[in-house]
Amino acid sequence: MKNKNKTKQKGVRHILLMGVFWRILFIEGVLLVYSLGYRWLTQDATSLELFWYSVRITILVIIIITFMMVTLKKFLAQNIIAPLEIIAASNKKLQEDSSGFDSVILPENSPHEIESIVTSRSKMLKTIFDISEERLQISRELNNELEKGKKIQNDFLPLQLPEVDNCDISSYFHPALQLSGDFYDVFELPDNHIGFVIGDVSGKGVGSALFMALTRSLLRIFSKSITTEDCKKCKDNFASIKKEFLPQDALKAVRLTNEYLAKEHYEEGMFVTLFFGVLDTLTGKLYFINGGHEPILVVDKNGIKHSLSATGPALGPIQEAIYKIETIQLKSGDMLFGYTDGVTEARSATKEFYTRARLENIINKGFNNSTDNFLEMIKTDLFAFTENAPQSDDITMLTLKWHT
Repeated sequence: MKNKNKTKQKGVRHILLMGVFWRILFIEGVLLVYSLGYRWLTQDATSLELFWYSVRITILVIIIITFMMVTLKKFLAQNIIAPLEIIAASNKKLQEDSSGFDSVILPENSPHEIESIVTSRSKMLKTIFDISEERLQISRELNNELEKGKKIQNDFLPLQLPEVDNCDISSYFHPALQLSGDFYDVFELPDNHIGFVIGDVSGKGVGSALFMALTRSLLRIFSKSITTEDCKKCKDNFASIKKEFLPQDALKAVRLTNEYLAKEHYEEGMFVTLFFGVLDTLTGKLYFINGGHEPILVVDKNGIKHSLSATGPALGPIQEAIYKIETIQLKSGDMLFGYTDGVTEARSATKEFYTRARLENIINKGFNNSTDNFLEMIKTDLFAFTENAPQSDDITMLTLKWHT
């Protein structure tokens, strides 16, 4: 590489000086031949005289060429080569430190073309640096806003999972970007019931995060979720608000949320898949709707017992969509495991997918421990598979273990 650079540095001198050298040599050669021929034709000169005459002419040519090359080299070095080398040195310094640039000071009497190049270069660099600084400032401000958005979005997720009798609950949330379209929620409902949701909005980024916040809020509102602590703060008895709590009424939130999204936000072309379950913590009976989401798995110590597949479409695209409420009876020790497609579609360094088959294979090996340890087992295998590959989608997991 160094030899190559040296060759390039000599190239300017060679092109200028050698170009002049060969042209002078050619002219002088023509003059020499002409003078020898003319003398030979017009005078009766001997061969020896012609020889010495040619020697003198040759010496004269060499002196002229040497003088021209020395003076021309000095002239070119001062007026052309030196300014170009100054510009090249400034460019090299700029490559090593791009945080700023120094003005180029040219020697006196530099050609106006080179001065024009330097002036244009300075204006161009100033414009570039001004634009870069402006974009950097915008980037900082945008990052600050995204951090605020991330904080607000995290506040939509449960800051602390509720402690519920007969239930162990754990979660894991890892967004691919600062803002995510994945979400989960766990909240207490009246009469010893608990509601839990896991969802995935199409796309990623700000739009998905806003759609996620809207969906989560609508589900909360429409399910009329009033926690036990809220009930204690009510002045009136809860029975005066609603005589009997029915899990089916809470699950109507899915249909109502879909109607709002399909009517008010169909133009965005976004949708959300989700699983909404209501569990009776005394009996272990689960009421649920799966709106186009990944199957929720019922797991015991021997592996997967049931797969709770979709009972309706994703929320958003279709008005008046039908969402069927289904039920399943859990046994003591059964665990519900929900996840988003960021798990099964995680990619390795060789672009291979993690796949649902690999996930189910890990689970089917059997597990009889805490929900925290279960998630840790999945995470360990997942990240061993992806290694250092960039995360392509949000990863969210939620587990709920019921026991008597």
